[in-house]
Amino acid sequence: MPNTAPSLEDLYDALDNEAPLDIDHAEDRALYVADLHKTEGPSPVEELIFQIKRNKSPGAWYFTGHRGGGKSTELRRVAHELRQAGHVAVVADMGEYLNLAEEISIELLLLTMMAALSEEVERLSGGDPLVRGYFIRLKDYFTRTQIDIPELTAGVDAAGGKLSAKAVLKNNPTLREKVVGAVRESLGTFSDDVEAFADEMVGYLKKDNPHRKVVLILDSLERLRFGGVGADKRYEAIQRTFDTYAEHLKFKSLNVVYSIPPYLPHLVPKLGSYFGVNVCTLPHVKVFERPKAAGEPARPCGEGVRLMKECLSKRYPLLDRTVDPRLTERLIQASSGSPREFFRLMRTLCTKAILSGEQVPMGNERWAQAAEQELRNEMPLAEADIHWLKKVRASNGTGLDKIENLSSLARLFDSGLILGYRNSEDWCDVHWLLRHEVDAYQPPES
Repeated sequence: MPNTAPSLEDLYDALDNEAPLDIDHAEDRALYVADLHKTEGPSPVEELIFQIKRNKSPGAWYFTGHRGGGKSTELRRVAHELRQAGHVAVVADMGEYLNLAEEISIELLLLTMMAALSEEVERLSGGDPLVRGYFIRLKDYFTRTQIDIPELTAGVDAAGGKLSAKAVLKNNPTLREKVVGAVRESLGTFSDDVEAFADEMVGYLKKDNPHRKVVLILDSLERLRFGGVGADKRYEAIQRTFDTYAEHLKFKSLNVVYSIPPYLPHLVPKLGSYFGVNVCTLPHVKVFERPKAAGEPARPCGEGVRLMKECLSKRYPLLDRTVDPRLTERLIQASSGSPREFFRLMRTLCTKAILSGEQVPMGNERWAQAAEQELRNEMPLAEADIHWLKKVRASNGTGLDKIENLSSLARLFDSGLILGYRNSEDWCDVHWLLRHEVDAYQPPES
């Protein structure tokens, strides 16, 4: 990147924000913005790190936030801080093991967790023969409980115990359903065997230092989402997995952080109470102050806007010499505090300005409006949605009136129409680009 000549093309190139930052690496660490999600008091991520470090016995935590808000980056920061303190922390992208558009269950989640843990331990061990892969353990379990799944047995034998967990759990739905169905018949016994395997892995990782903690961080589970026929049933399965069966998600020797969908804490009050902790909620960046009264317009928060701008300035220091700062700040508000959406909006602005022959510093408001419109087009509103969103605007809550509407609320969260913020306490609002349309809507006279 040039050091002195501002360029829309160079700014565009700096706007690649697809991969999360991993601050174990110096180049990513240089781009990381500390306190991005901090409001009053410590950030939720700092609280999570503190609790994991200080807990005398292994614990379990739920971690949530909206898509594009920086969850994966912050989970990798958690892992980094724990490693710096001498602990073992592994991050597993559950999207590599699960089809996140299919129904989840406690049995499938436990299978997937242990497969991910097994592969991470094998990677850390450098192929130590003392590390037994999870599918060898699972084969042994089925042998002891007299369950016969020939495809699994043959696959383990043929691969010398190296049968790919991803191949079974994500890419082979027929075999996956056989395995899940088999363990479902005796969940308690299976859960005990999972606990024993976790103990075995933790024991291996602590063999040189019995005082270190072992932490498994499960990323991407918040992306569990469904649509169309059967969505209600699948959303209920998410609630059942992380609430009803929470007793199976806490281990005696292994610390676990579970990412969960952002709507779940709103639907299950005191969701983390079984674990004795609060849900760690990563809010959107505080680019707005909470309205003093429900229904009032939210005012921009100068500090949040500054931090969002810093996210991009670290990647492209010539930002203010390339785009009029007023347009940058406008698109920060249009993103509603999502770093990923902000980068997308800026990239759209750059594309249109470059192809239109604009010069730097670029100050044509037309391209900011065009970028906003493209994002707004991705959020079409049905009349029923507008009615719901008006309740959100009036209360700064979720607008949920009855549990039967669970899947509708989940859809509104998933699509980014309802967003979560924190100013001393949690509150909700409609996406910034939709607020005028929602507020101006008048139902037709009957």
